[in-house]
Amino acid sequence: MVVSGSLVTSWGMSSYEDLDAFKACHQLTLAVHRVSEKVEESDAELAGQLWAAGLIASSRIARGAGFRQRRLFAACVDRTLGALSEIAYHLEMARTMDLISEADHRELESLGGRALFYVMKLAMSLEPGPAAGSAPPS
Repeated sequence: MVVSGSLVTSWGMSSYEDLDAFKACHQLTLAVHRVSEKVEESDAELAGQLWAAGLIASSRIARGAGFRQRRLFAACVDRTLGALSEIAYHLEMARTMDLISEADHRELESLGGRALFYVMKLAMSLEPGPAAGSAPPS
């Protein structure tokens, strides 16, 4: 539910499971897990980095939703954006090294793009608005 421009539940915190950004990141995380298991056979370090970034992408939204301060939630969402960039890089490395198929790469790129879209929307919704009485930028 949205109340006065903030995301809150009846007890005062956002329910991360209801956020489109979380849903998209969670879907990406599940797909990353499936692919990282394939990568692990050839490069355990890369697979571990990929899996860790996938977990962070979703878990930082969950963590941020638990904070009672918009600023802390926004910081967690920024970390999610960083994790999404890491996922994209690790996938590109895995594809370049022929550790994942073109089809897996395309699927994960698509899921990553969808997650990025919703996380950016969430990040923008958490940005502080202009101060009352201030003139808009020209």
